[in-house]
Amino acid sequence: MAELQRASAPFLLRERVRWADVDHVQIMRFSAFPRLLELAEQEFLRHVGLPYAEVFRDPEVWMPRRRLEIDYLGPARIDDELELATWIGKLGERSFTMRVDVRHVADDRPVAAMALVIVCVSVTDFRPVPLPDPWRRRAAHWLLEEQRAM
Repeated sequence: MAELQRASAPFLLRERVRWADVDHVQIMRFSAFPRLLELAEQEFLRHVGLPYAEVFRDPEVWMPRRRLEIDYLGPARIDDELELATWIGKLGERSFTMRVDVRHVADDRPVAAMALVIVCVSVTDFRPVPLPDPWRRRAAHWLLEEQRAM
């Protein structure tokens, strides 16, 4: 199968800050950011041809999350429109790092930078195994250098 050409920019998605995301002063709570990350991950995987409905139908491998990092860079308030830029920051044999930068749509101010390490394990014994070829090919297409993604 032919190699996919590398993406030249991250996958972009927009989302608004919801009522459930904010605290009593209407600023997005730190604990609401994983919702954005999960949304970005699910839509990114759907975009690259790995929708959750198919991935979890009859899996031979699981993809548990091993590490989550969030750098909070600026506030977001209720109903702000945010842009989530998603790409692969690192691709190993048995894991990959998904990066998501969150910025204000209106003025491009940074809100957060997130990194999620996902590992590939066997369904039967939870031991690390190599990423399946379809995952590896699709992830490699979105492997970007950090300065190019931001």
